[in-house]
Amino acid sequence: MIILRIGSLALISLILSLSVSGGTRIDPAGIAGTFILSSEEKNKDAIEEFVKIAGKEAKILILNLDATAKANDQKQDLIDEMPDAKVVGLTDDHFKSELKEANAVWLVGQNPKNFKTLTELEAFRSFLKRSTIVGAGGQLIEAFGSPSSDLFPDAHILTGDTESIKHEDGKVLYKMGNGSALVLSNRSIRSIGQGEIIVTLKQSTSKAEKKIHLNKSSRGADLTALRFAAVDRKSPPFPERVLSPPKVKNGSLIIIGGGPMPRMVVNKFIQLAGGDEASIVVLPTAVPDSMVPRSSAIADTFKKFGPKEVTVLPGRKINEVDSEKYLNVLKRATGIWFGGGRQWNFVDAYHDTKALKLMHQVLDKGGVIMGSSAGASIQAEYLVRGNPLGNRDMMADGYEKGLGFLKGVAIDQHFAERNRFKDLSSVIETFPQLLGIGIDEGTALIVKGPVGLVQGKGQVHFYDRKKINKPDTKDYESVGRGGRYQLVQRKVLNTGKITPNKEKKE
Repeated sequence: MIILRIGSLALISLILSLSVSGGTRIDPAGIAGTFILSSEEKNKDAIEEFVKIAGKEAKILILNLDATAKANDQKQDLIDEMPDAKVVGLTDDHFKSELKEANAVWLVGQNPKNFKTLTELEAFRSFLKRSTIVGAGGQLIEAFGSPSSDLFPDAHILTGDTESIKHEDGKVLYKMGNGSALVLSNRSIRSIGQGEIIVTLKQSTSKAEKKIHLNKSSRGADLTALRFAAVDRKSPPFPERVLSPPKVKNGSLIIIGGGPMPRMVVNKFIQLAGGDEASIVVLPTAVPDSMVPRSSAIADTFKKFGPKEVTVLPGRKINEVDSEKYLNVLKRATGIWFGGGRQWNFVDAYHDTKALKLMHQVLDKGGVIMGSSAGASIQAEYLVRGNPLGNRDMMADGYEKGLGFLKGVAIDQHFAERNRFKDLSSVIETFPQLLGIGIDEGTALIVKGPVGLVQGKGQVHFYDRKKINKPDTKDYESVGRGGRYQLVQRKVLNTGKITPNKEKKE
């Protein structure tokens, strides 16, 4: 047994390495191309969508997986709908060369053995990597979620011909109703058929079974969120009933509620990071690629305050985030800036990475982490507004875990300006063990140890469910400029300068 000869420290290092960079990390990008899957072999909506996405200059193959009479009928129907498509068989000599030229393939037949053979072919795997389109219908689509193919990741797919299936931990169940058709493009899932698709997340020790009904009028679903949610349901309950106390043992956090950033807060950030010896890292990760140059302009602002270096790291993909180049920058960092945008982008980029461990080490070494808007919420242990489908959902299955720089809290921003008081109440009602923190625009909460200092033009609002005695009473305490709050004891130390309550009437 070789493993018994490995020293204990080496073994621990190996385990940590596997847990960070092993093959279990979910790729948030989803699949490379598009799948169009219909519950029946013949589905007009599915075929029309297939042709539309393939485009006018498409090179379409109809790939015959078996020679049954039913498959031949289906093949003829497809030829009628796609007269320019080429028909090939799996064993044809020219199959692989045709596949290299094609950008869309519709699979005909229901032979699972031949489907398995197809998915094992390097030529087909290469085809899938080219952002291509694959269509299929009938019971064959169940094989897209089989462990042997795993084309549709972490999925059980059920058609009307199959009564039931064992719902495994960590898997998402897709029940395709009669007349239904599903489009999976990268990570986006939508229904285009006349029937309904029921997506099921399995019951766990802490969460009830959840069903999502997809049809033409629904907003769709997100593959990555569903996969994260399925994994969460086989993991220990989150958030835990008893949470770690909200304090920063070493270093400091600066948490800004969006809007204009007070100059004194920027100055404080550079000072805490080491002044003229500061090494600042800017993460514009939460915005779309087109907005990265504008978002990175904050780097120029930081440079005016005289730090030693300011480095922008815009990459989101794992080969960038955990590259030697990025990790070396983070190892030198004494201050990190998380910009605004959509907080789920931070989760996608940094979950289960070596980079995230180095970010926590910045605090351990006495450095500082600052963020605004999305960059404020992501600092919490519990993440609010994390749904990739839209930021109105306060609690989103699969995107509930922040980066955890401040334990035991949930943080919302643009607070009074967007009347988000009741939104945060809903989170604290669901998870009363959390301390809720709502931060107004142009306002910062500076956390050192267990105490938060408020700076800026607005207020910070603290939600402690344990203090609510009557249903009609205000469920938060507000602290203004210069005020301080004891996060662990959940106690106002100094109310500071309180401006008139900005909470709007319904």
